[in-house]
Amino acid sequence: MKIYFNLITVLIASLLLLSCSDNDYIIGGEADKTNKVDKSTFDLLNQMEETKLIAQLFEKAGMKEIINGDVTLVTPNVWSVNRYLRRRHNQELRVNPNAPELTINDISQEELKKMGMYVLPGKWWRETIPENGKILKAHDGTEVFLSVDKVNTDPGVAWDGAGNPGSGYQYSNFLQKLPYIIHVHFKRGNKWEWSALERTVLADYYDNPECDHVYRMYVSDILTNNGVVHVLYQGDYNYTDHYYYHSLFFFGTRKDDKL
Repeated sequence: MKIYFNLITVLIASLLLLSCSDNDYIIGGEADKTNKVDKSTFDLLNQMEETKLIAQLFEKAGMKEIINGDVTLVTPNVWSVNRYLRRRHNQELRVNPNAPELTINDISQEELKKMGMYVLPGKWWRETIPENGKILKAHDGTEVFLSVDKVNTDPGVAWDGAGNPGSGYQYSNFLQKLPYIIHVHFKRGNKWEWSALERTVLADYYDNPECDHVYRMYVSDILTNNGVVHVLYQGDYNYTDHYYYHSLFFFGTRKDDKL
């Protein structure tokens, strides 16, 4: 599987990368010749610690056969689920201070239908996504844009060097070649917001239900026996809030992360 690292991981792994050929993939920090796994998409999700809960949600939603079809998953992860549960619990605590903690069993069948937003038709990865990206309609009707982009900085670093060579935390300071990152862009309102500026000028931009969400991947380009899996990136940066932090189903707002 091809893992596109955040900056900290890149620093740790850069020496390994330099010894690999252009066709190598990185699996758990070790070079491998293929990004293919001899498993169905469901079995892969059920095996990975980051996505075991997601496999259960797809099964509870009655979508196991669907994700084992000719599809690409841009799947959330355990942290996305935890954020959803925390936000929902905090909302309930404001009404009832004795509200019990929630589990995935508290997610209704109606809400589980939204799992379809993470399922795209066809097999899309870095070798099949067009140069200008691809707009797709997810299983639940959500419009999604996939792209492969060359990047030189991670949005969560303390200082990216302001584009000055040799300054700050830029990939070019540590790697011989810049990495390509797969992004997924969820359209949430009536129009696409293609730039960060278009999103940030919205009232409560990240929390605005009309605000598109754009994510890079935690893991990407895993080819299963039936399809492709990308796992949405999730993290807790200290420097600023970023519009791509994912809560399952885009549930709640940042205010719900705390009581």
